[in-house]
Amino acid sequence: MNFLLGIFVDAILPIIIIALAITASIILFKYLRKNFDKPINNVPTASPNAKVKLKSHYCTEEEMRFLDALHKALPRECISFPRVGVSQLIEPKDNMNDYKAIADKFVDIVVFLRKDMKPILVIDLYQSSPVAQQLKKFDENITNVLKSAKIPIIHKQLQEEYKIDELTIEILNNLDSSTLTYLKTISIGAFDKK
Repeated sequence: MNFLLGIFVDAILPIIIIALAITASIILFKYLRKNFDKPINNVPTASPNAKVKLKSHYCTEEEMRFLDALHKALPRECISFPRVGVSQLIEPKDNMNDYKAIADKFVDIVVFLRKDMKPILVIDLYQSSPVAQQLKKFDENITNVLKSAKIPIIHKQLQEEYKIDELTIEILNNLDSSTLTYLKTISIGAFDKK
């Protein structure tokens, strides 16, 4: 009996252990291959007859009222666009984590200089009701990234009417000094030509 036990321990047990190790390796290999063999940019393909429909309104009526007032309040050298992706305003520097945190986020309105489309101001619009304000809190990641990129942010409550002069003053008060200097230089140059 001891002889058979000795043969089992010396010959058969190592073979069983090796067979189990090989089986576990094959299973692990197939599992890892299945999970990591996928293409990195696995984008689904839309069917030729995609089931989508056109949105009836890109902006709400309140947002349109504000945009109309904003276009009247902006200096001629500026232009604004609604719902701009934050990733279109900044680019990653050293750390991709900061960029990934805002890659799919949007801001309500961005004001650009017309000459080079440099973003100079972000406007966050919000409703007056407390419930709406809670639902749409400005993302802290966006605030941090825009602050780092030196793009000022105005948080503006939607209203029925806007005073164009007050809106112009608020915009100019929030621009950085180099942008203000540029706008003043352009304005003085246009005035001198008259």
